[in-house]
Amino acid sequence: MEESRRRLMPLVSLLDDDDDGNAIDGAADRFTDEYIVQEFTHCIEQTFGAVDKLVGCLADCGLITFNNQPCTNGEESDVYLLMASNCIAKACEFITSHYMKLADGDSHESSGPLDDRPESDGEVKIQACMARLAELTLRLIHMQTTLIPIDLNGRSNDEDNEFMSHEEIIESYAEYQRRCLRSRSKPSITSLAELRRVASGQNCFVSDIVEQERLRQQLESGLHVSDENDGEDDLAANGVGNVSRGQPHAQSVTMILGEASSLIQPLAAWRDVLPKEKEATHNESESLESWLHMLCQDAMNTLDNEAQTLAVTVGSWFGPDQRGLTALEQSPDASNSEALDLVSMEAALEEMAFMCQVLSRYCSFSQNTVVMDETTSSGSNARSKLHNLLTEQSLRYSTLETRLASLQFNQAFALASPQLIELGRPSLKVPSIVEDAHFVCVRAIERATGTRSERAVWTVGHWVCEIWGLNQSDARSVYRALMDGIGCNENKGGMNSDSMIPSSTKAGNSFAASLLEAVDGDIGTPAVGQSTASPPLSGGILWGKGNNEQSLQSKVDAELCALNGIHSAANACSALSGLFADLIEERLEGDNIGNGVVQSKASMLTFAREELSSHSCAYNNLLEERVRALVFDLCGADDLFDCDGKLCLQNLRLFVERELYNLDASSFKAAEGDERLEAEIVRPIRESQIFDEVGKDKCDVAVVLRIAEAMSWKSAEIILEVVLKEQKEFNEWGAMLLSKQVRGLQNVYCSLVLGSGASSKEEEGKPGSNSATARTNTSTILKQFERVNQAVSLLQLEKPSDWLAFAYKVGDGDTNLTIEEIRSIMSLRVDFSQDAIAKVCEHLSSK
Repeated sequence: MEESRRRLMPLVSLLDDDDDGNAIDGAADRFTDEYIVQEFTHCIEQTFGAVDKLVGCLADCGLITFNNQPCTNGEESDVYLLMASNCIAKACEFITSHYMKLADGDSHESSGPLDDRPESDGEVKIQACMARLAELTLRLIHMQTTLIPIDLNGRSNDEDNEFMSHEEIIESYAEYQRRCLRSRSKPSITSLAELRRVASGQNCFVSDIVEQERLRQQLESGLHVSDENDGEDDLAANGVGNVSRGQPHAQSVTMILGEASSLIQPLAAWRDVLPKEKEATHNESESLESWLHMLCQDAMNTLDNEAQTLAVTVGSWFGPDQRGLTALEQSPDASNSEALDLVSMEAALEEMAFMCQVLSRYCSFSQNTVVMDETTSSGSNARSKLHNLLTEQSLRYSTLETRLASLQFNQAFALASPQLIELGRPSLKVPSIVEDAHFVCVRAIERATGTRSERAVWTVGHWVCEIWGLNQSDARSVYRALMDGIGCNENKGGMNSDSMIPSSTKAGNSFAASLLEAVDGDIGTPAVGQSTASPPLSGGILWGKGNNEQSLQSKVDAELCALNGIHSAANACSALSGLFADLIEERLEGDNIGNGVVQSKASMLTFAREELSSHSCAYNNLLEERVRALVFDLCGADDLFDCDGKLCLQNLRLFVERELYNLDASSFKAAEGDERLEAEIVRPIRESQIFDEVGKDKCDVAVVLRIAEAMSWKSAEIILEVVLKEQKEFNEWGAMLLSKQVRGLQNVYCSLVLGSGASSKEEEGKPGSNSATARTNTSTILKQFERVNQAVSLLQLEKPSDWLAFAYKVGDGDTNLTIEEIRSIMSLRVDFSQDAIAKVCEHLSSK
């Protein structure tokens, strides 16, 4: 022990910073913190080992006993007992004094206590050594308390000596850990405090200082800051370091709670491997295991209390230091979103979301790892403060996130314009509002998910469902933008706020009605002799005079862009629904599925997923309706006004009305000629305006498919309607002619889809080309002709009873003929008897 005392004397002098000249000159330059702790540990372990060996030998020989057990050697044992007690007392004084000196000492390499440094790569771990020294000190104190020498008068001979109790050692170790945490957290807190001081001196926000520093770094790197995104991309490409916006508050909170976790985790592991108190052989208050357990628990409680207190303090600075949050809270409506700094708002919310995530993770860690003493009110209050901070930040984030998303969506309205879908296809465009809204929603959902707050996810999910909902009364939604043509016009990238509000005088979803109103507004005062009355709803816009043709073309382009937008909106809703589905799966995998709370959380996310999936289906239905309206206007609807069959579907109606189907062999040969069918049926369709627009690659492949389906459906309806209404007479030759005509229509509509999406004919045959031919299924086009194909099959029968052998369903859905329609079509065959037809229909009715 004396050898150890002499060996540690220079180090003690160094720690004491002795001004009397006892400290060795230059010792501070030669001795590192790791060396000092290692020397203290070696000497204390050597001293403890010597005392433990001495007491063990005496106990093994029966010369001394522990726990006041009677000794068999009588008065002789008092001598050995007194000797052992004196040795333990001297060792205890040496070890406790040197341990306290080390625990209370400061590092001479840096400010703060002796602690592990991140830049240190030595094998000596100061934290492990300090824990070992605390354990040895407690073991020696425990040895002293269990070996109490009693003289003949019944008094202890150490009454006049004062030794440190185990409570003081435990308290000093907890205080040492607290100092370590404060020392580790000091740089980040000091840096943040300095930023706040500078911001206060300049009468600005801390976020302004951080932004100025970011811009300065960009300028020093030789970047142009006019385009922020390009600048950050160039920084990353040039290998420059951190290019993201600084997050001093979140970084400070992360540093505090991260360092606390790194200090608590080893203590928790040590505590968990200690024997349980019920397994201890000594009294609970005197057992060594209980002291070690108390050492770990008190240190953990102290660290947790200090970490949460510091985190709450730094967290309270966050709101007042952010310009973005202040502006966002003061602009609940903010119709003029262009005047707002949305970038700073988003940066502030990103930092808030990250801070919420850090707070949430530490609260979970603290709850699962640190077992707080219910009798300790200070620790309970600190924990309550941190939970209150987390709840406050989560609620605030939920409100501000939806507000920011609304502002970004309003800005997307103001800047909406047609945008390219694919590179190399300059005519294929989609309204930017759809892509921007999807981007805004994804960013909001990802940020909300990062907070680990279910409330934030629910709030954002509800807003996302509303923004994509097909509610006609909502003036600010993707649906309303597509209905009003916002972002679909080349000449008008965005529309003013008044145009965003739907008018009650507008027609529902009819493309023709919206075209009429738009064209009326463009034309202004009608020309002399021109009627001011609106033309018929379907197709009338195509027959305007003067400069209406140019206006019509721009409106057609806008409608095609809107159709692409509707298809993109359906895909966006489906993608967002899949994102919520992934969140549901993560919740069920990460939590206890049997917990009712978890089931409730999953049900809320399930509602958002199903709602968005429903919106996706609704947009697909809307696309079908708008495509049919467009086909009616560009290809002809049911009414035949003075167009003389100039529209392709009206031409088809006139052709079927003029066609004769009661033919002989020679007439059939003349009527079925390919040149005749090409000239009178196929060519008008191929030369129609809608085929021309598709040929210019203005539509997405899915939209082209819907156009082909709508034209196929209308063509099939026209053929059936004319055949039944005009009571056309058929024989077998006529049925064959109608079959060939229907096949010709099917081929031309399939070619419309199969020929779209390729930029040139050369690309279609190239290996690996991504043409529509390789990825489009035309079965839905053929399905539109199902009723006509059934009618053709009926007309081609040798006798009516042959129909019973077919497996066609009757009256089941929209693709099958009813019994009355079967009866009417069979009656068109001039060689079928009514009795035979009646028997077949009666048999079908009995099924």
